Amino acid sequence: MSYQVLARKWRPKSFAEVVGQDQVLTVLSNALTLGRVHHAYLFSGTRGVGKTSIARLLAKGLNCERGVTATPCGECDNCRDIEQGRFVDLLEIDAASRTKVEDTREILDNIQYLPTRGRYKVYLIDEVHMLSRSSFNALLKTLEEPPEHVKFLLATTDPQKLPITILSRCLHLHLKVLSIMQIEKQLTHIFQAEALTAQPRALQLLAKAANGSMRDALSLTDQAIALGNGQVNAEVVMLMLGSLDEHIPFSLVEALLNGDGNKLLTYINQAAEQGGDWATLLTDTAALLHQIAMLQVIPTALGEYQHQEERIRHLAQMMTPQDIQLYYQILIDGQKTLDNVEDKKMVVEMTFLRALAFQPNVFQASYSALSSTNKANTETSSTPLPVSPSVLSENKLSSIETQTHRIETKAKGEPEQEQSSNTSVETGLSSVTQQILQAREKLVKQSDSKPKKSERGVPAPLIKSSRLEQVKQSHYASAQPLPALNQIEPQPVEVNAESYQWQATNQIERVNTSLTPQHLRHIVEHEKTPELVKKLITEAVKVDHWSAEIEQLNLSPMLKQLAINAFIEPLSDEQLVLHLRSSQAHMNKPNHRQLLQERLSTHRGKPLTVEIVIDDSQTAKTPLEWREVIYQQKLMEAKKAIHNDNKVALLCQFFDAQIDEESIRPV
Repeated sequence: MSYQVLARKWRPKSFAEVVGQDQVLTVLSNALTLGRVHHAYLFSGTRGVGKTSIARLLAKGLNCERGVTATPCGECDNCRDIEQGRFVDLLEIDAASRTKVEDTREILDNIQYLPTRGRYKVYLIDEVHMLSRSSFNALLKTLEEPPEHVKFLLATTDPQKLPITILSRCLHLHLKVLSIMQIEKQLTHIFQAEALTAQPRALQLLAKAANGSMRDALSLTDQAIALGNGQVNAEVVMLMLGSLDEHIPFSLVEALLNGDGNKLLTYINQAAEQGGDWATLLTDTAALLHQIAMLQVIPTALGEYQHQEERIRHLAQMMTPQDIQLYYQILIDGQKTLDNVEDKKMVVEMTFLRALAFQPNVFQASYSALSSTNKANTETSSTPLPVSPSVLSENKLSSIETQTHRIETKAKGEPEQEQSSNTSVETGLSSVTQQILQAREKLVKQSDSKPKKSERGVPAPLIKSSRLEQVKQSHYASAQPLPALNQIEPQPVEVNAESYQWQATNQIERVNTSLTPQHLRHIVEHEKTPELVKKLITEAVKVDHWSAEIEQLNLSPMLKQLAINAFIEPLSDEQLVLHLRSSQAHMNKPNHRQLLQERLSTHRGKPLTVEIVIDDSQTAKTPLEWREVIYQQKLMEAKKAIHNDNKVALLCQFFDAQIDEESIRPV
């Protein structure tokens, strides 16, 4: 039984079968076609990207019996012998095992002889950087001016180790690392040709584990086929690679987001039970954070997480960019510490706990002081304030505000007016409102003024939300009664000692939605009125047939938004292509395409097939772009009319007035 491994069986037999490396193939193909083949080529790149394979294909193109060509026949004796490694005029030399200068001189002594069968004598020196310095020196003269019938093909994974004198005598072609998508696509093709079944997720894991090397990917595939008895699924590949459950990085990030230290340690223990590598755990979690950050910037950048689209999009919506960057940096720093400590699990636990601890603490000093006061005075309070889960009444909230202000002012050592011991919590609405206004006014004055060093008391922690909102939240959480105002004693300000009990700040809450007068003016002046929009649509319909058809289709707002952001290209009478702008790529959904296809088929009276592609080329304009072009034309006409107006000119002349260009808009 003769079996050939996939890496050898699927070695490319022509330039067209090479995966990736288009820039290298273009150079070689054009050189063969034009007859301008260099006498020495240097192929560099990481292992398994095709250096030796492309060198053999070049030798095949030089010695094909049908002539020098970029598309050798593969059927003649020379082509078959080169494929099988027995062509006498192709000398493959392993520089790693023949490093001595004597070996190099032996090779050079045979260069003068003409090729036996082929057109050229090709010397393929693999891992050329392993040659000694004496060997390089012996090779210099011949490499610079070889005989016409000799071609040198050098391959190396480390071109930096080659002398500059060698590099200057060769045409250097660098082969790129293959992407995960390229490797996955090739593996899919191989599995179909081999009549094998594999899960897409399994192929993705194999492509990722190959680290850009097609040969490594095929070797891992052979191992996975043997382990799975011909059935390659994600579980088999993860078991073979020793990978962790793909859900663990998601669960760890979600635990960080929710501030749940117990779950965080539970998932780390699960990773320990699976026997995965700790460096891989940190790397996979950091890679997930990187993809979340990319998704926040580019909504279509799902990468290898397409099968977890809903979960990763939820994380991208809930996490802030600042938190993501912080987590990522902490995980990367944790990876650097792994090699220096024997207990890897301890390093991983401390790394995630450090990420948890660096979140803002929502338990502020004011609540701590207020809670300690409540515990000391609950039994002696004469008029307690019960807290209800429902919405607090205004007088109770004002009482809480006043109590918090009294605690803060006493903790800072500031004077406070004495209040009557008979003051009751249940006061009138007017007095409560006045107290709130006075308390807030004092807080504003305190934040604006800078006390001297001698006057400063205990510094209070920074509080992001308002005092009233924090006290409300603390009362909802604690559900304990408060003492009367006259029974509150000053307490030292304490910060909650539990550092890991926090709630991540929602990204939406951090957005500053305040509008300045400049913003309002810009919005008012440049907002297109409904009348102007109708005019733009009317004129766009006259110059663009697709704009006119959209107005006749009676589309829903969602479909209309998709249609006006795309231009149409008829491929045939029954097939249309919509070129959608990438800014609206999120609208490219199957149900939208189906609805638009039905409307177009009904309108044109025949069945149509509609395809939507993402295209930002400027070969044609979308209806929305046509409207903008027309708007800019009208804007230029309006500016020209203003400048040519006699009355405006008189105002500028006699009153030294100036025209505000930004305020001009068409009507």
